[in-house]
Amino acid sequence: MGKKFNSSILYFVGMVLVIVGLLLPIIKVMGQTPNAFKFINLKNFGTSTVAILMICIGAALGILFSLMNNFKKGHKLIALCITLAGGVILCLLLTGVLSDSSIGGSLWRAAGKSFIKHAYIGFYVILVGWIAAIYGWLTGN
Repeated sequence: MGKKFNSSILYFVGMVLVIVGLLLPIIKVMGQTPNAFKFINLKNFGTSTVAILMICIGAALGILFSLMNNFKKGHKLIALCITLAGGVILCLLLTGVLSDSSIGGSLWRAAGKSFIKHAYIGFYVILVGWIAAIYGWLTGN
């Protein structure tokens, strides 16, 4: 018989995919294809900066918790919730519920009118990473 696939590896791979997705171009708007870190503006700290940092920090914590044996399933859930909360904040920026005066917020609002048309490879990699991490957490021990 074959070995059973370890679902904590799936959680780890999902969180790595979220980080990789942040490094890839997220949207294509106004002729630009910036990655997520182009939206971080520490001088004019806005909602888009908070959301991107939450996604990045949550995914990094998830990777760390996966690599260390002394963290339990609840710790992984906290990291997953942090990164998903950042994604929800970005979705609220796209729909116009939240506003942001920074350059990143302006780009998100411009892309929000028809986001699927403007979504780029990084967005889809992040979605696959979230789905893999959620599934890995649900099926994990």
